[in-house]
Amino acid sequence: MDTISQLSDDLLIRILSRHWTKHVMATCCLSKRWLLLRSLVPRLNYDDRSFRDENYATFTQFVYRSLMSNKAPVLEALYLCLGPKSQAIDVGNWIETAVVCHRVQAISVDIRSSDEKGTMISLPSSMYTCQTVETLDLYNRLRLDVPFSVRLPSLKKLTLADVDYAENKVSSLTRLLSGCPNLDYLFLAHDNLDVALMVPSLRILRMYNTGRYQKGGGFVIDAPSLVSLFIRDYVLYDFHRIEHMPNLEHAHVDITWAVRNHKFLKAFTCARSLTLCLPFLEVLSPCGMIFHNLVDLKLNTCAQGWWDLVTRMLEDSPNLKFLKLHDEHLLHEFTSIETPDSWKRPSSVPKCLLHSFETFEWEGYKGRRGDVDMATYIITNATRLKKSNFSSQPRDDSDGGRIHRDLNSLHAASPHLMFLTQERNKRQRLEI
Repeated sequence: MDTISQLSDDLLIRILSRHWTKHVMATCCLSKRWLLLRSLVPRLNYDDRSFRDENYATFTQFVYRSLMSNKAPVLEALYLCLGPKSQAIDVGNWIETAVVCHRVQAISVDIRSSDEKGTMISLPSSMYTCQTVETLDLYNRLRLDVPFSVRLPSLKKLTLADVDYAENKVSSLTRLLSGCPNLDYLFLAHDNLDVALMVPSLRILRMYNTGRYQKGGGFVIDAPSLVSLFIRDYVLYDFHRIEHMPNLEHAHVDITWAVRNHKFLKAFTCARSLTLCLPFLEVLSPCGMIFHNLVDLKLNTCAQGWWDLVTRMLEDSPNLKFLKLHDEHLLHEFTSIETPDSWKRPSSVPKCLLHSFETFEWEGYKGRRGDVDMATYIITNATRLKKSNFSSQPRDDSDGGRIHRDLNSLHAASPHLMFLTQERNKRQRLEI
């Protein structure tokens, strides 16, 4: 007797749930037992790429047949990965069946298209009042025709990536989110996303605005329960507004085009870890913001005014332990902006350098006059510094030698500093 047949029904159902439904259906010819097990699989996965174009009608019939014959007490997940041949009426019926007949808990729909002008597919109205769905992931050629009444009480995780909106984007998204009282995770991606996010329950937000060089109105984020925030924004907005987030622990904010002033930073004063790429239109000035919880800070040197941000953050982060400067950016036209020769040092030695600062890293260090001044100030004043790592990109061997000599000549305030310098694929370790 084959070994797999000796396994329990529950275990076999769990195994079948990990496979595409096409392969699961093929097991029904093995025996009556497998026919029953197939109908109890709680996760249905459909991908039309496994069917040739001329057999697309076969795929459509297959989905209808397997979905209607499913007898699982609760449908844990419905995954639809579909191409341009998919029909709006079929997709709507499949989702409607999962919502109405199977008490579905998770839905993922990805509509691929080779043409940006391809047909948009709308969700059925029942989707907006589903009482059981906990996860909803929507990608690409989908249009959200959001009704005025939305009730998704169980929804905790929502992904909207490059979807379209039947009406005004801001009002449609606002209506949708207002009907999700227990939403915990939100992922948004679009080429120009004007949004007003007011979600009291939200703990994790990932937002990607990918429309390079486009102009947008702006975004507002009001999510007081937020713990983790990630923003990557390549749109030229008229305004950015983020309300205070008292529970924030981690934030990564990459805004390519200018933020008008330093008040934008007030929202992040409770964070423990910050990664910032923020070009400021105005010179930063003292404004009473203190980052009491901040211990880990990464700043991108491709942003205009980053040197002023270093000064401000050192002065306003009394418990800072780790600082990393780097010039890596996904948009390659944004490269490290030269530190001014007259870099403005802090008015007095910041508390963090005297009491908590332990690690200083600089990737893409070029050894310019302002760079040397900043590095010298930090290393010679950080009394508890344990590790300093400089990764340089010299123009030639003589430039590399100069950078190494400049760093080697620094007199550290800490007696236990391990100093690492790296040039391309070379690494040197100095004990200072």
